[in-house]
Amino acid sequence: MRTPLSTLDGAEFDVVIVGGGISGASSAQYLAAAGYRVLLVEKHDYASAATSRSGRILHCGLRYLAPAESMTEFVAHPSRLKIALNSARKAVETWGQFVRTTPERLRPLDVAYPIYRDAPYSGWQVDIGAKILQRFNRHRVPLHYRRMRREEAQAHPFIRGIRDPDRLSTVVMFRDYRFEWPERICIDEVLEAQELGATLRNYTRAIGLRREPQRGWSVLLEDTLEPGTQAHVKGTVVLNMAGAWIDELIGKVADPAQPSRKIRAVKGSHIVVRLPRKYRGHGIAGFNREKEQIFCLPWDDERHYIGPTETIYDGDLDDVHPTEADNRFLLDEINHFVPALDLKAKDIEFTWAGARPITYDPVRTKGKRLPFGVLHDLTSEGLPDLLTLTWAAIMSHRAAAEDVVRAVRQKLEPPRPARPLSFSPRRFPENTNSPALLEDDRSVTIADLRFSAEHEQPRHLPDLLFRRVGLGWRRNVPRAAVERAAAAVADILGWDEAQVADEVESYCAHVAKYHPPGEPNTAQAMRRGEEMR
Repeated sequence: MRTPLSTLDGAEFDVVIVGGGISGASSAQYLAAAGYRVLLVEKHDYASAATSRSGRILHCGLRYLAPAESMTEFVAHPSRLKIALNSARKAVETWGQFVRTTPERLRPLDVAYPIYRDAPYSGWQVDIGAKILQRFNRHRVPLHYRRMRREEAQAHPFIRGIRDPDRLSTVVMFRDYRFEWPERICIDEVLEAQELGATLRNYTRAIGLRREPQRGWSVLLEDTLEPGTQAHVKGTVVLNMAGAWIDELIGKVADPAQPSRKIRAVKGSHIVVRLPRKYRGHGIAGFNREKEQIFCLPWDDERHYIGPTETIYDGDLDDVHPTEADNRFLLDEINHFVPALDLKAKDIEFTWAGARPITYDPVRTKGKRLPFGVLHDLTSEGLPDLLTLTWAAIMSHRAAAEDVVRAVRQKLEPPRPARPLSFSPRRFPENTNSPALLEDDRSVTIADLRFSAEHEQPRHLPDLLFRRVGLGWRRNVPRAAVERAAAAVADILGWDEAQVADEVESYCAHVAKYHPPGEPNTAQAMRRGEEMR
């Protein structure tokens, strides 16, 4: 059963982390390994916001070497070249480190990138960029880079169908990866942090922060599952990892200081479609008509996903969901990029959307885009020992955690000896006698669900079926299976018969709102509804 929040009242920590997405989880893991006493709180479930709703790409860094207009801008502005080289180096190092240490959580993507004659760079210049990347990478992980002549590229199914083939100059291909299951990476890190000594609570909100008279912070917490249940904790350093809610959390500080705005929320939506067999295993990337990147990449062995949108979002951050306008935009842009696809709304099997915490910049409408997060120390803005991270991305979360440890170490030394980190993915104990949740799929068993419910802190069915076992992302889970899942964990999570029924209804409503198909009235959607009923 869940430990009462009151057990934390008056507890003291070296670092209090607010926000249990991938950056908060990784920071907790790294700080606990470094020897700090850490508390991590998350107002919803771990990895339930931007972490689970991203584009999921682990990029090798090649695109960071591309100029906006022309290669001459690097000659005219050497500082831009320096930034590009540094970004590419950090990206390929991060890419290589994750591929080497945690390959089980990645799906390789061989991406085709068409270059037109009017592009700001030519094929041979991309060749040079690839050689620079390979040098940064020290050839520890193959880039699988190659460039094809226009005629040779016609064998690629996506290239055969692109717009304006007569303007095509060349096509480059390279290896990227997709994070198969970002939420599980986050959960693994949360659990690793706990084993290293960190204290963790999901469904726990920070509702107030106050500076202590000498040094440190008092943080008022509230249990979101039991409104009104509160506790005060103390932290020498507060790490604001609240993502799109960063400014909202800073606004809870009981202090006359008024730090500058830190976040611009940008909504990114994606759609999943089933393309003809010839496209399986192939991916393509390019730019849409707003000069923003668009991808069409393998989702699994039979489907592709397309995205993202880049829309300024000023709505309810707790209720970011895909819309028909998002779907229309993505369909229009991918059909313009690859007209041969000719996709319609009825082809969309499911969707998702999230709000990305882009670094706010008053002169850039959609924020300041950098490949890596920006760590802010708010001491200079009147809030000493309060750190926050903007433009956090799953791709760079380990590098960001290393930056966090360095910043915290400048403020206080860890009181405990350091311990080694582990990047090994966690697996459920084998239980060959346990029945599968789905008759045609043994990837998730009843034993898996019960183990997760007992040891991994899920509180609701989406926590369990999407973020702990990942089945919701892979399959449309029929209602009967949802009911079996709820019944399987009811005794562990303390659900009575009425709560089991509520959880089933809530799960079905969650899928309908946050992962809907393209056309609710299509036969496909009707079949989906029948399954959910």
